[in-house]
Amino acid sequence: MPDLTQTSAYDFVLPETQIATHPADPRDSARLLVVDGDARQHLVFRDIVDWFKPGDCLVVNDVMVQKARFYVRRATGAVIEVLLTDDVTHHARIHTCLYRGGHFPADEILIAVNDETIQVRLWRDTETRESLCYVEFLGSEPIVEMLGRVGQLPLPPYIVKRRKTKGDSLYEASDDKQYQTVYAQSGSAVAAPTAGLHFTPELIQRLQDKGVTFARLRLDVGPGTFRPVQTESLDAHVMHSERYFISPELADALAKTRLAAGRVVAVGTTVVRSLEDQFARFGKLVPGTYETDIFIRPGFRFGVVDAMITNFHLPGSTLMVLVSAFGGHETIMTAYADAIAKGYRFYSYGDAMLLMRI
Repeated sequence: MPDLTQTSAYDFVLPETQIATHPADPRDSARLLVVDGDARQHLVFRDIVDWFKPGDCLVVNDVMVQKARFYVRRATGAVIEVLLTDDVTHHARIHTCLYRGGHFPADEILIAVNDETIQVRLWRDTETRESLCYVEFLGSEPIVEMLGRVGQLPLPPYIVKRRKTKGDSLYEASDDKQYQTVYAQSGSAVAAPTAGLHFTPELIQRLQDKGVTFARLRLDVGPGTFRPVQTESLDAHVMHSERYFISPELADALAKTRLAAGRVVAVGTTVVRSLEDQFARFGKLVPGTYETDIFIRPGFRFGVVDAMITNFHLPGSTLMVLVSAFGGHETIMTAYADAIAKGYRFYSYGDAMLLMRI
């Protein structure tokens, strides 16, 4: 039995050819692996309707991914990649970010690639624990409008790397639509809640016609979602913090679901984190806005979520740890080995799993 406090217990080998570079078309034609203890079934995602009962509640994260990635150029010609990490819909001209591409003076003015009217300054705060940086947008034009011209949705690094290996375009116009859920509504995420990418309006309607409640929360997925565990001991890992919002409507929907003996099905790990953070704090859902750095590991006591829909995650990641806590470590590792053997597509644009809680 592996030591579940060690990162290596959640490792596996994935052929690069199984890293999805584009989503299934249509969205709900992705493959679906249903995992219920030792039982597994291989289906198509739209078949998920058959696994729901009237009175169940499907909870989604309706956060919208902002065009948080853009590129600027120095006078030397060097190009700097910038990833915004906070909500640019606010009127502030200075925002937190991450950037890479070299060192330069903090007072140097950088020009956006493909739009010389956009000028910024970048600098690092050496006292910040997370080593975040800052970007100041010069001028008075709304930042959202600037990003509408030069910004990109921040596709995960493994998609960009795989596309580069294949000789594909690193960013495509279709990504603007495909890397958003069909129910995205508000917020400022820097990564999509990818389990939700498989849903179509028609599939949601079929679920509602069956008597399934469709409920929403919002968690602003932050840059920590890309950060790997860099310690062998999980105890030494510093979990990233993310903001989420619980509405009165969601709290009411889950209360009614429990009274009707229905199941709560979370779409994605962000929903699991939010709902279980609420249970850990209050034993129920309390409407409001919260910050959580909850690290769900084997041995965690789940109190809200009965089943979850999730994509296939990176080896050794905190998300692999979370799904192992939810479905059982041996069950998850066996299911992943089966998915790899059967050619499932992995990560953000890949296939999905419906996982029952142990």
